[in-house]
Amino acid sequence: MYFHIEPAIFERFPRMRVVVAVAQRIDNQRVRPELTTRWHTIWKRAASEAHLYGNAQSHPHVQAFREQFRAMGVSNKRFPSAIEALLRRVLKEDTPFHINALVDFYHTVSLQYVVPVGGFDLDVLHAPVLARLTREGDQFQALDDDLSQSLSPGEVAYASGQTVLTRHLMWRQASTALLTNATSSALLIAEIPGDIGEEVAETVQRELRTGLQGYFDVPALTFILDEDAPTAVW
Repeated sequence: MYFHIEPAIFERFPRMRVVVAVAQRIDNQRVRPELTTRWHTIWKRAASEAHLYGNAQSHPHVQAFREQFRAMGVSNKRFPSAIEALLRRVLKEDTPFHINALVDFYHTVSLQYVVPVGGFDLDVLHAPVLARLTREGDQFQALDDDLSQSLSPGEVAYASGQTVLTRHLMWRQASTALLTNATSSALLIAEIPGDIGEEVAETVQRELRTGLQGYFDVPALTFILDEDAPTAVW
């Protein structure tokens, strides 16, 4: 299996780095109190830091993506990035939400470094995962929809075959390949804006690798992808 970023993505997100982590034989059903504690701690810390900016969209990391989506003609109000949406929740809610251990884990990393992080269940995917523009024939089924919908070509997205996994790259995830309690193989992806620097990408890579080992007791293959090295193979 492999993950690949097509050139059109880097044309729209110059110098962006994408951190990738692949882990297998995960037990995502067991409760992990130490992770829960960490999730609550990071939530409170993120709320305190976000208040310094007044609102989610004013954080420099969020601003970087807002400017790039605006240049594509994408409404940040209608399609906020995952990290912007997460920061909005942090500013409104005192207590973090819970989905499952893997999702709590990647949200913890996301908030700690204020970058989008997401994940897919590899066991349900039968084609490589690509970051690319949508094409004729692509289908997307939202979490709250019973039917899939066709998408117009030219939208940045993660896709596997003709199934779009995330619209606008970091906005809304499909019902396909969600990380659930039953997930045992996962692909985690973090997008690092180009103007933040390589150091943040390396730190996020380390956090994903050590966190998967520490909380889930599984080794992880990790990669930092960019325009010169756009493919991860495992």
